[in-house]
Amino acid sequence: MSRSSVRSQARDRGFALLIVLWSLVLVTLLTTQILSNGRTAMHLATNLRDVAMARASADGAINEAIYHLVSTGPDAWQPDGTAHVLNVGGMAVTVRVDSFAGKINPNLASTALLAGLFQAAGAGPNQAQTMANAIIEWRSPAPSQQETQARIAAYRHAGMPFGPPGRGFDDLGELADVLSMQPALLAAAMPYMSLYQSADPDPSRADPIVRHALAISGQAGSSSAAFDGSFPVDVIEAEARGKAGLAVRRNAVVSISGADAAAPYEFLALTGGY
Repeated sequence: MSRSSVRSQARDRGFALLIVLWSLVLVTLLTTQILSNGRTAMHLATNLRDVAMARASADGAINEAIYHLVSTGPDAWQPDGTAHVLNVGGMAVTVRVDSFAGKINPNLASTALLAGLFQAAGAGPNQAQTMANAIIEWRSPAPSQQETQARIAAYRHAGMPFGPPGRGFDDLGELADVLSMQPALLAAAMPYMSLYQSADPDPSRADPIVRHALAISGQAGSSSAAFDGSFPVDVIEAEARGKAGLAVRRNAVVSISGADAAAPYEFLALTGGY
């Protein structure tokens, strides 16, 4: 065999070896990628499972809390913010129940009570009255078309592309859209409001700010008896802690009518845990 043939065969074997090596590298990279994707998918699936389990445990704890709220015997709970630790589905869940009885409903409160709340939150008397009047105007139908146009014009003059709808608030966040509303004062007053409270604030369950507002207003607080339900309304907060410190919080707003009622309770809202 000639020397050139030997060199040619050696070169071919070198190319073949190089191709094999590159193929091994490619296969290794593909295998690593597949395994990595598999681990990522497994990790994601595990997280989704853990969240679902924690959420189910939190919901179970909320239902157990409702049982204690409708009970009248030794199992009864009071909506006083006490932390109760339950074991639901092998998971520790911390449950707290608070009452809305001490809060002020801006859809029902009188002008005097709203003004009292803003004063208690730090507004001056005139500013508090202006803000309270604006809330009443927002939630009340205009008595005439002329008044409707006047209200819209006032909002337009303030640079707002809308006017007061003449109906109650669907969300407390809508209060920020009310003319003359001061963000800092609204933020200070917001924790003492609730759209679920369907009666005058109960001073025995109220924060000192609300009690101060009641004192300033000089009246019980509500200007309307047209309540959509009159049973106590409580908020239940359940926090379930799963593996690796995973925490899921669920909040339920529940109207409690009692164990003897045809419908002992009604869910008004259920949020969180997503």
